[in-house]
Amino acid sequence: MSEARRKTGRAVKMKRRHVIDLLFPIALFLVLAASSLFLVILAANVYRKSVTWEESNYMNRTCLAYVTEKIRQSDENGGIEVGTFDGLPCLILRQTFEEQSYVTYLYSYEGELCELFVREGVSMRASDGQGILEVSDFNITEQEEGIFRISCTDGNGKKSVTYAATMSKA
Repeated sequence: MSEARRKTGRAVKMKRRHVIDLLFPIALFLVLAASSLFLVILAANVYRKSVTWEESNYMNRTCLAYVTEKIRQSDENGGIEVGTFDGLPCLILRQTFEEQSYVTYLYSYEGELCELFVREGVSMRASDGQGILEVSDFNITEQEEGIFRISCTDGNGKKSVTYAATMSKA
């Protein structure tokens, strides 16, 4: 009889299992899954904001670094001036190669920083320039002799400013 009693005891224990024994692991799994999903969504949002900020920062810094480097490359007596080209404010860089005078114009045209390199005296239009970077505004002014203030605004409206100085005087 003891064996019959054991079988009966097991049957009673099996019947005593409650619904909570099934629902608790399922609920725990759902809480962990929801927490994981929330964490992934939060991380994706942080990553998206970080990438947007980096892209904006990259565009402005690249624009300013490019123009500053062009100024340094053209740092010859009287080789750099602020003026206009095709009615647009621009930076004018003059250089001489093999006894020929050339001019590089850096200006903003239709939302891009453009560069145009031509022999001096050749008639060109702003639309002939090569687009370099997307900018909504580009401005350069000569603060003092040989010191230039360069400002650049990206498509999101973020403005950056830098100064560049020449070694030579006009």
